[in-house]
Amino acid sequence: MEHVLTVTETKTEGNQLLLIPIEEWPEKEWNKLKDGMRMLADSDALTFVYVLDSDEAFVQLRLPKQVWPELKKAYEKGWEVSASGPSLIKLEHFHSEMEYLLDNIPGNGNYGSAMVEAVEEAFDVKA
Repeated sequence: MEHVLTVTETKTEGNQLLLIPIEEWPEKEWNKLKDGMRMLADSDALTFVYVLDSDEAFVQLRLPKQVWPELKKAYEKGWEVSASGPSLIKLEHFHSEMEYLLDNIPGNGNYGSAMVEAVEEAFDVKA
């Protein structure tokens, strides 16, 4: 089963970035989620999608362009990044996945020109 959590708000606590989804998630189900260890790009929606997994669900933690400035700051400063709900889910692979996307998206027409331009601008990277 697939679910979507959309992050429209972030919060910084010390050297940690909290990603706060707008959707409510039952604590019992939230506590079953774990880091899916991968991040994808939804070029049509100009959104990064960090994967969260549980035995029952595949969950898209959607990170739209509006939160990219905070993702950039956390990436550049090496901050810990966590999904915030009833408890925190540390996104252990955030930095390696972000590095992969930032190495691959700039100048790569496979992602579509709008996504390439948005990533190049928001993260100040070029091919």
